[in-house]
Amino acid sequence: MTANPIRNRWSAGETVLDCWVSGSSVLSTEVIGRLGFDSIVIDMQHTMAEYRDVVTSIIALTATPTVPLVRVPGNDPLLIGRVLDAGARGVMSPMINNRAEAERFVGACRYSPEGTRSFGPYRAYDGGSGAYFENANTDIVTFGQIETVEAMSNLDDIAATPGLDVLFVGPADLSVSAGGKPAMAYTDPVVADNHRRIVEAAHKAGKKAGMLALGPGDVEIAHGWGMDFLSIAMEQRLVAVGASVALGHARKVVGSSQPV
Repeated sequence: MTANPIRNRWSAGETVLDCWVSGSSVLSTEVIGRLGFDSIVIDMQHTMAEYRDVVTSIIALTATPTVPLVRVPGNDPLLIGRVLDAGARGVMSPMINNRAEAERFVGACRYSPEGTRSFGPYRAYDGGSGAYFENANTDIVTFGQIETVEAMSNLDDIAATPGLDVLFVGPADLSVSAGGKPAMAYTDPVVADNHRRIVEAAHKAGKKAGMLALGPGDVEIAHGWGMDFLSIAMEQRLVAVGASVALGHARKVVGSSQPV
C-alpha cells in the first residue's frame, strides 16, 4: 500500500487541488482523473450517486494518479465503512457540529484501537500481506464539514478531535444556518472571517483546512487564507461552462438565434 499522495503533498508544504464529480459518468470521472488533479471527491450527498456508482468511479480512478475521495450523505458508520472497503482513500462527512459527531465520524474511518471500523476491505484488499490493515488508519484522510453556527461555536473542540484531518468549509449551509441565503461570497467580511477562523482553528490543532474555490479569484483568496485543500472544479459546472462556450461560439458563427 503506497502512501496517500494527499499526505505527501501536505508533507511537502503543498496545497492539494481537487475536483468534485457526481458519480453519474464513469467516463467523466476517468477523464478528469487523467488531467492531473490531486484528488476527486465523489459526492453522494447532493447527487444521484448510489453505492455502485461510487465503486465504479473508484475503479475508474485506479489507473490514474488521482486519489479517490467520497462525500457520504451523512455521518453513517455503515456507509462510511463500505466506501472505504471499496477503495476510497478519504471520506468527507457533512454537518459535523460538535466533538461527539467528529469522534463518531473518525471512529467509523479507523480500525481498533483508534476506531470501530469493521474489517473487510474487499476492493482495498492487499492480497493477504497485512499492509492495508497496518496502514489504513494513517493513510485514510478524514474531512469534517463545518456548515453550521453550532459548528462554528465548537471549532476548537472539533479541530482537536484525534484522527480528524481536515476542517472543510460548507459555505452555502453555513450561510443558511446563520439566517441568510445559500452563497459563496468570499469577499463578504463575515464569510471571510468565518473562513479565516476555520483555518486558524485547524492549524492551531495541527490539522488542515479546505474549501470550495470555484469562481474567478477564489483560488487566490483561498490561498491567501492559508487553505491546504482546494476544490477548484465540479463536473456539472465544467460541463455547463464548456457546453455554453461551444454553443455560443457556434451560434455566433452560423448566425442562429437562441431557441424560444
